Amino acid sequence: MPEQTFDVFLAHNSKDKPLIRQICEELKNRGVKLWLDEERIVPGDRFLDKIQEAISQSKTAIVCIGSEGLGRWQEIETEMLISLCIQQGVKVIPVLLPPIEALPSKPLFLQLFQFVRLEKDSENKRAFDLLELGITGPKSVSNDLKSPNTEVAAPSPKLILECNPEKILFIKNVKDPSGRWAYPLNGVLPSKTPTFELMWRPSGRGIDRPKAGDLMLLHQQAKVTHLIEFLDENVRKTDVGSFRLVKVIWMPKHKDWHLLPHQKEILGFDPKYRDGNTHSFRSPNFIRFNQAWKELRDFQYNLVEHLAELSSAGQVGY
Repeated sequence: MPEQTFDVFLAHNSKDKPLIRQICEELKNRGVKLWLDEERIVPGDRFLDKIQEAISQSKTAIVCIGSEGLGRWQEIETEMLISLCIQQGVKVIPVLLPPIEALPSKPLFLQLFQFVRLEKDSENKRAFDLLELGITGPKSVSNDLKSPNTEVAAPSPKLILECNPEKILFIKNVKDPSGRWAYPLNGVLPSKTPTFELMWRPSGRGIDRPKAGDLMLLHQQAKVTHLIEFLDENVRKTDVGSFRLVKVIWMPKHKDWHLLPHQKEILGFDPKYRDGNTHSFRSPNFIRFNQAWKELRDFQYNLVEHLAELSSAGQVGY
């Protein structure tokens, strides 16, 4: 896992550089250690390599959006953030520069995060307080800034009890390239119902198979870590992979996911694959599943009961 040596990586349009320098100065005065290209890249450095290295070494990423929109390099940085930040649980904070008052419709990725808006002709003290809170956490700011919009809420236990078990039709192995857990709670949208963009590699198969409302299990490192619901049927394709917007129905609350039960205890079988593709429980080619379960419905209801028991026990799941 890369060492996180910076509090924040700052992605911006070079046309907004004067204001960006002011933002950096304010954050530095607050003790924030940040990465800014003009301070860290020297002649002869490979720009893309330095950007990727900096993102992987940062705890948080700020994406500044001004009247000029995203710059050419900023678009590349944003694509890197999708693959390097969401899966690694690194927080992303969009910052709206004056006179911008709302997030742009694209990229969709940025709409998954609570933004901070700076105003013209203002000291922006509260905005910087909130920005500092997002970067360093609540210990460094006053308690009156703690609000529902600055924290990620856990999935309600009701979600697993109220879901339709017969919608659990798919399973997928996920993997974080750094070796950490993919899609932890702090890497999803801060809201009452956590959501995130689920990624398939460019060569991945089955991204369009789940329909809106279908449920999918995610497993990694021999642990079942998520039950998710597909919110729509839109597929966002990029050079680094393809993405679907999903809602979390169940995920573990245990801080150390290594302590979760082995996936075979939850599923009744061991998938034994790690290809990142979509696998359907209805497929006759899913041999290990079909050997373990004669009826799909039995598996679906048994799974929901198992996850609900874990949730009610307060030991493993939400």
